[in-house]
Amino acid sequence: MKHLLLLVFALLAPNIIRGEIEEIVAKAGDEVLLSCPVNTPECGDFHSLKWYRDSSRMYVYSPAAKFSNAEGVLMDRCLDISQRSLGADCARGYLEVTDTNADLKITPIEITDEGEYRCEITYLDVSNNCPVVHFTNLRTVAAPEYVSMSISSNPDEDISGQVVGPYSSGSSVAFSCESGGGKPAPSVSWRFGEEDLEGETTVDENILNGDITVTSVVVVDLEREHSGAYLYCSVINEVLDEPLETQVQVDVNVAVKSVFIEEETTGQEDTEMVISCSAVGGRPLPVISWHMPEGVEFETEEESEILEDETFKLISKLTFTPTKEENEK
Repeated sequence: MKHLLLLVFALLAPNIIRGEIEEIVAKAGDEVLLSCPVNTPECGDFHSLKWYRDSSRMYVYSPAAKFSNAEGVLMDRCLDISQRSLGADCARGYLEVTDTNADLKITPIEITDEGEYRCEITYLDVSNNCPVVHFTNLRTVAAPEYVSMSISSNPDEDISGQVVGPYSSGSSVAFSCESGGGKPAPSVSWRFGEEDLEGETTVDENILNGDITVTSVVVVDLEREHSGAYLYCSVINEVLDEPLETQVQVDVNVAVKSVFIEEETTGQEDTEMVISCSAVGGRPLPVISWHMPEGVEFETEEESEILEDETFKLISKLTFTPTKEENEK
């Protein structure tokens, strides 16, 4: 009796062949066609066919009952009053049936459509031992929608494209870079001037809509050579051909490196003379003040330039007419 039961079970067991499962990669808004071979010329007609995503039923089709309906999330737009203009076209799932296939078309694809899809076929004649279950993996991808930068202590303020600071030389500042909408989660990289930095990255996924938000935090130690340097944050995933990037310019206050007066300071009585004082290497622009004996009339003229390290050089020229009373003062 035991052998007889095993034989009956073997005859009734469905022919499920997984083999190498096809993977389809699609972006939000795309149209995909998930294949389900039915092969009626060899296997005969079928009573019904069902499509599932993981454990959720998505479509039911019965040629005998003349029944063909999308279900579950493929009908979400039909229940959304803002989509009522779609009318009978509100469903996102359609079945394309031929003698050899009953393929499920999904359009437009949504990010949350990802999963393992399978079609289950119920043939009228099960003696042909035809495959009755077919699998397809659908993987959804999306390019990051944005990238923004903020100071970690004030994450709600987007500072992208701005000049931040000034900060004191020797101080440390934590910057945050956020990117959303990308799937899979994009990788984040930092660059400060010509130096690559390593940030600490976290990934959050909204379980309701599948939205992914990536946040990376980097701490920058600021020195005088960083004044005016640009801090870049770049994100990229498999959908992007080029990274999505944002940047800020960091303003660092640094002390003046040197102050000097030109060596030649000899003048003649009652003859106009010019004395120059230079302050080099400071940021922001230094201030030069002159102190003259009481009653001496004078004028000053300044000119400045930005050096290669983004600090300033300021030259102040003092013009006056000396008398013997100012000698050696």
